[in-house]
Amino acid sequence: MKNLWLVVLLLLPSLSTHALDLKDFSIYGKVALVTTANFENGSQGLGDNSSRLGVTYERADILEGWKIGLRGEWSISTNRNNSGFGSANFDGKQYDVVSNDGPFGNRLGYLWLRKDNFTIAAGKMWSAFYDVPEFTDLFHTDGARASSVYTRTGETDGTYRASEVVQARYKYEDFHFALQTKLTGKESIEYDFNSDGTADSSLVYKQVQAASIRYITERFTLGVSAINLMFDNNGTNESQLSVAYGFKVNFMDFFFNGVYTRAKDLELNEANNQFVHSDGTEAILGYRLDNETTLMLGYNHQSRSESRFFDLNYYYASISKSIKSLDVAAEYVHGDSTKFSGAEDKEKLLKLAASLNF
Repeated sequence: MKNLWLVVLLLLPSLSTHALDLKDFSIYGKVALVTTANFENGSQGLGDNSSRLGVTYERADILEGWKIGLRGEWSISTNRNNSGFGSANFDGKQYDVVSNDGPFGNRLGYLWLRKDNFTIAAGKMWSAFYDVPEFTDLFHTDGARASSVYTRTGETDGTYRASEVVQARYKYEDFHFALQTKLTGKESIEYDFNSDGTADSSLVYKQVQAASIRYITERFTLGVSAINLMFDNNGTNESQLSVAYGFKVNFMDFFFNGVYTRAKDLELNEANNQFVHSDGTEAILGYRLDNETTLMLGYNHQSRSESRFFDLNYYYASISKSIKSLDVAAEYVHGDSTKFSGAEDKEKLLKLAASLNF
């Protein structure tokens, strides 16, 4: 411990030399857990629920008229063997919040410049496409399936958190605009349909662009976002566009949010090596009992145009409460879906979540 304090004392002059002011920094995060009881098979589990640690830094004295800053955020796996970072919604597809092979994983990391209502940023950040699907990303433990943006390709495509992108945002009165492009390209995703360790197909991404427009008022919000992927599909050039439409309405203590997405699902169909498309609808009706307690009912439906069997249905009920820095929630998830094979897929889950924020 004495050696640690000695190192800190030796570093203080160096920090002063580079004119770093601790008031320009802020640290935030949360430690979150979720326990699940599965009434269909009798199983139980305890896992992490997207715990994180973040830091921000902002300066207004470098470029006249501009603010410059950075943000970094890392996931913290408090229970690696049952991480809770992803949830399967049918065989072969899983939406992943963040890639994490150890106790820490990178969630965000970007530099930004802001002047008045204009912001430009570069790095890994929330995607412009996610501006609309996030309307129904409200449950503490589940949900947000309808946008079809959470797939096994992870964050390469830039639908949720966009990696290696440049993004510009502008606000004009009640209108909010966003444009985004991925710079690297040439990223490859391999598909092993029969799980024999050998890739049956591969995609090479060339360009990815996303954009959104939102009209935001105190009473309601309307929005549309889109993402277009251009890639090489085993020697064939393809371009796929996904579009999400959404709204949010507040009336007294009630709120009603909805999202519809006509999406290119970011997985190949093993039968013909072609992309499948899905139509997703998600709606949430909520009621604020008081400033600390919220009730929500949710519904999700997703179907595949290329598969007459596949039909995904989820129903949600949730009650959550905030007690200063502590958030607790109890959520029931009822799944009544049909797999590609035509088999019924039932789920009855009770999830209890708690997170301590700082």
